[in-house]
Amino acid sequence: TKARTRSTMAEGQETWLKRLVLAFKRCQKDLEGSGALDLEDYVDAACLIQDAFGYLGSVFEFAKSDLVTKEAQLRKSCENAKPGRLTVREAVTTDFNEGRAKAGSSNSRTLHRVTNSVKFLHVLLEDLVREGNNDHLRVSAQKAYKASLEYYLAWAVKKAVGVGLYLVPS
Repeated sequence: TKARTRSTMAEGQETWLKRLVLAFKRCQKDLEGSGALDLEDYVDAACLIQDAFGYLGSVFEFAKSDLVTKEAQLRKSCENAKPGRLTVREAVTTDFNEGRAKAGSSNSRTLHRVTNSVKFLHVLLEDLVREGNNDHLRVSAQKAYKASLEYYLAWAVKKAVGVGLYLVPS
């Protein structure tokens, strides 16, 4: 039964990874086709990152819950958009033109945080598949955290996450 649980978990992770790749390929297709990134497609892809934080254990629960909140904010912006689809550029430009780019609930700030999470996952996966990498998951997670999220967090949060990274499953 333990082997079956591991097999099911691995299949779930593989399916998640395939969905993630397909979602970001859709974003790539947007960019290559029109030169603009559809906000809803980007949110669809980025929301899959929540699962990665879940696989890393409880230390990243704060990031997962933050992403859930950010996803909801961005989806609301998509729903409230003028007829047609809203692009990432349009969302950011509107914030800057209306003087609210730095406001806590602005699309710009929300997208910045979500993009940092995308960067975290990119660095993590890149390090995990790096040739000759014999590090534990914890070491790769620490590298990814330092390269993407750490700079933007308050000192106390940085210290808590730093300690919590030792709890990441190996």
